[in-house]
Amino acid sequence: MNVSFLLRQYFQDSENVSIDVFDAQTLNDVYKQVLQTMTAHFEIEVSVLQAMSYCFYEILDNVHIHSGKPLGTAITHFDAQKDVLRVLVADDGMGIQASLAENEKYRNISEEDALLMCIQDTVTDGKGMGFGLYATSRLMKNIGISFILHSGNHKLIYKDGAAKTINNGFWQGTIVYMEITTSQEIDPNEVVEHRTKADEQYNEAFVETDILDELWYREESTFNFKFLDFGTDFGTRDMGAKIREQIRPLINEGEVVTLDFTGVNVVSNSFADECIAKLLIDFPLASLKEKILFKGLNDMAERSILVALQRRIKTQKH
Repeated sequence: MNVSFLLRQYFQDSENVSIDVFDAQTLNDVYKQVLQTMTAHFEIEVSVLQAMSYCFYEILDNVHIHSGKPLGTAITHFDAQKDVLRVLVADDGMGIQASLAENEKYRNISEEDALLMCIQDTVTDGKGMGFGLYATSRLMKNIGISFILHSGNHKLIYKDGAAKTINNGFWQGTIVYMEITTSQEIDPNEVVEHRTKADEQYNEAFVETDILDELWYREESTFNFKFLDFGTDFGTRDMGAKIREQIRPLINEGEVVTLDFTGVNVVSNSFADECIAKLLIDFPLASLKEKILFKGLNDMAERSILVALQRRIKTQKH
């Protein structure tokens, strides 16, 4: 496989690019390694990782199931300054047209039509469900910058919710390339049309720890910090940072602070990371448990804070 061409074409001038070659036996290891690396970048919103992890695994698995070749290559790069994640998966197998033609329904399909159809729901050669690239196209509708499929002599370019094909050189096999913005909260389960729980699958694999099984609640405290004084819905990192800067001095002064979320409806993952989980930068978990308490969290808000804390702890362990 011409990896040099892939780097020149899709990762020009990018530093710290990760390149992984995988087969059926190492596919899962590469998947976990790449996602663990992404998880360590707190600039990437957790909801993006939850959706991305599902799509990325499906694309890797497509190489194993559909390409007819044993090896694939995954190339990834995160640009923290621009909040852009680039992911490419390539093989030198039979290509999308030949793969779909194994299904009698698509026996006479053209290469252009094969590219256009493979991002539609349930379009498959019969070896899979035909959902991976369709889910990926839905991810692109949410946070996509660029999505390209190159197979044979044609390239599909998907942008702003519309797909077009062009005649653009020859690639033996299939290239799947995507650029996504990473600073925007999305609903990962909406991306997969609620057919599976993408958020829970990611959480179980990449943020659950034995150190923190649940949030802690006690009655005694010396200061009750009411989030309702600031609003009922908390979604932005800016607001999280501002409130954290009010909480930190109270902790430093020796207060036992109750973080009272009574009356609060929404706590996003990004707010939870910025406001609560970033306290772990200044205070070890054992110390933080002695200095803050929680009160009044609804189930979804508690989950957001729990995942944010777990993600920080998991990364610190590594």
